Amino acid sequence: MITVGNGHKAPADAIKSGLERLYPNQFEIDVLDFTAAVGDLAFDKRHKDSWNWMLKYPSFAYWGQVIMDSIVPVKFTRFVQKKMLRQHAAHATTFIKEKQYALVVATHFFTIQAIALAKDEFDLKIPLVGFDADPFDAHAMWVEPSADEIIVASQQAKEKLIQKTMPANKISVYNYPFATQFTENLPSQAAARAELNLENTMLTILQSAGGEGIGGQLEQSVESVFQANLPVQYIVICGRNTELLERLEGMAARFPNSKVRFVVKGFIENMPTWIIASDLILGKAGAASTMEALILGKPIFHVSYVAYNDRANMEWCVKQGVSEFIPKPEQLLEVLQRFLKHPEQLTMLHARVRELNIQSGTLDIAKHLVERYLQ
Repeated sequence: MITVGNGHKAPADAIKSGLERLYPNQFEIDVLDFTAAVGDLAFDKRHKDSWNWMLKYPSFAYWGQVIMDSIVPVKFTRFVQKKMLRQHAAHATTFIKEKQYALVVATHFFTIQAIALAKDEFDLKIPLVGFDADPFDAHAMWVEPSADEIIVASQQAKEKLIQKTMPANKISVYNYPFATQFTENLPSQAAARAELNLENTMLTILQSAGGEGIGGQLEQSVESVFQANLPVQYIVICGRNTELLERLEGMAARFPNSKVRFVVKGFIENMPTWIIASDLILGKAGAASTMEALILGKPIFHVSYVAYNDRANMEWCVKQGVSEFIPKPEQLLEVLQRFLKHPEQLTMLHARVRELNIQSGTLDIAKHLVERYLQ
């Protein structure tokens, strides 16, 4: 994977957990931040810097993908990518041969393309499986006919890949994979709140800024809730952004007598417990954050999306009746005031999420990989 947000890392960690569960001590499994691991540091920096820039200016990412998917031919996209990734493919070839891996599962499109290029042009002989990290979308950069297989998490994503010229016989559909911490030994909401020292009876919302912890809109939302003086428990996870953490702590200090019970954290490793403790999840329409909320039975209201594939997550949730798109702070206030006045509406939302019956594909994917590629 490549560590740009959690959307590519989460399924990689999940697949590893499934392999370890079904086949303990049989395989040595590395989850790699691939561009950095192979030593292609210049490409790694360019890509991660560009992603952080797109998080700040999402319209460029959104319209760039729309143009790429609707106007630019897929063959041209792949041609440009191969030119861009040739040096990275050479680094990948050397690295994989030294490690003597038996299989590569790539959860980022650049990794899929680079290793496919290494197989085609640098005589790298290794099975390559791609996992499309977008559960309801498949943009042109996921198309790689030289891969042995592309796994997708929905029929909708499969159809989009086929439309973009990916051979249908190389596409498999499995449920989205979750790390076992999202599916096993889960506490009740009361137990989760007790463990986290949270108030047990307040309307509790959880907003994640993502792994990088992008602020801006999030800070406006927090301030609007403080100014409205709503009796809610508002949890914010800032990720690795220590500056955002400090700013939010300072904001809370400006409202010492507020009815808001404000809890702000940096990077955490027990996200399932925080989600279970909450009544409503807020966040960017990323794949991992969206699916993790749903499998734990929580409605997620999206406040933003970056590229078109994020929008697909938001639109799917809205269509299922388990989400609203609320990009403005005043919309958040309206939602919270509505749920405070009519808590039964939130109860109905929870019921709709449970009716989706989201299931994890982790063990099925792990079994498939071993039986097909590692016998």
